[in-house]
Amino acid sequence: MKKVLLSLALLAGFAGTANAQSGVLKYGVKGGFSLSSYSGSEAGDVTFKPGFTAGALINYGFSDLISLQVEALYSQKGALVQNYSTAATTNNTQFRSTVQYIDVPVLAKFTTGENGKGLFFEVGPQASFLVATRDFTRPKDAGAGSSQEVEINTDTNHLNKVAIGYVGGIGYQLTSGLGLGIRYTGDFSNVYKDGINPLPGVTTTNNFRNSVFQFQVHYLFGGKS
Repeated sequence: MKKVLLSLALLAGFAGTANAQSGVLKYGVKGGFSLSSYSGSEAGDVTFKPGFTAGALINYGFSDLISLQVEALYSQKGALVQNYSTAATTNNTQFRSTVQYIDVPVLAKFTTGENGKGLFFEVGPQASFLVATRDFTRPKDAGAGSSQEVEINTDTNHLNKVAIGYVGGIGYQLTSGLGLGIRYTGDFSNVYKDGINPLPGVTTTNNFRNSVFQFQVHYLFGGKS
């Protein structure tokens, strides 16, 4: 009987603690550096290009260990093609595309430490909404933004306006506010519309999907201090 009573007391104590920490609403800001490229069956010459991401988030805690996080992030994606060859260019030309989205991930977040701090994992679906695009060509030995870089396109008609994808990440909540994270985001949807050949001289298909690594810093407000 004593063992049963002790077990019930421990269970009640755990449930009370979980209840005490549930319903905690936090909000915050985040930003960081990204490396984006295209994945797909013919993405051989496509490599990573740098960019950034920034935005806001809301986090609802069911307990110290489990929460739901919704974000709205401006994200630069796209890719760099090393050997871009068309009638007007040669293989000594690079192609750089910066495609801008508003990403809305909905994430289950699992934190391993106490009081919402410590190592955390996050996973969930993401919807991305196209904002703009800018395509450039440049000689291989010229850097981004050099006078030799030429803007060749800002038209978004050849791009899919909405992409559905997924997010997986890991990070560390340093304090009740400050945290660091690394995540990967990938799309199920193609970047370009059916029938569009985005990279003539490189591929004959449009089988490209966004593939992005993000290195983020965030700060949370609200909830417990």
